[in-house]
Amino acid sequence: MDKKDEQQEQRIDGIEFARQLIADCRFDDAFEILGRMEEENPEDYEVNYELGRLQYEMGDYYSAIANFEHVLEYHQSPIIFYNLGCAFEANNEPDKAISAHLKAVTMNEKFPYSNKKLGMLFMARGDMDSAREYFEDYINLDIAQDEKDSVKHILDRIKG
Repeated sequence: MDKKDEQQEQRIDGIEFARQLIADCRFDDAFEILGRMEEENPEDYEVNYELGRLQYEMGDYYSAIANFEHVLEYHQSPIIFYNLGCAFEANNEPDKAISAHLKAVTMNEKFPYSNKKLGMLFMARGDMDSAREYFEDYINLDIAQDEKDSVKHILDRIKG
């Protein structure tokens, strides 16, 4: 194995270890590892993505937003837009949250998480027509039956 392959393997191991630390709620340890990795390679979008997830979990929504936006400069996917939307929502920026979730749905109309979030955000805004549209799209996706039943209950309440 050459030096470049070894570095790549260490990078992957570091990211996986940080993910496990996050899952175990060992946020400080994960932050230390990811912070070192970002210092070594600030353009590593996977490290920035994990930092964004971690900052979100820690309640630092402003930094999470910055990291997710940085990641989007290099790689775009529905899950990144979803996480960005959740960070905007948590940071009390509902218009930006809606915009991010709309981008996720535009990239993949069968992406369930943003469809549900859009229904909730539009409902909170009082735009029941849009809320119904996204909730209906959501329940037509491949999701668990109990989740469908829960959202159907919401739809029944906002239709009436």
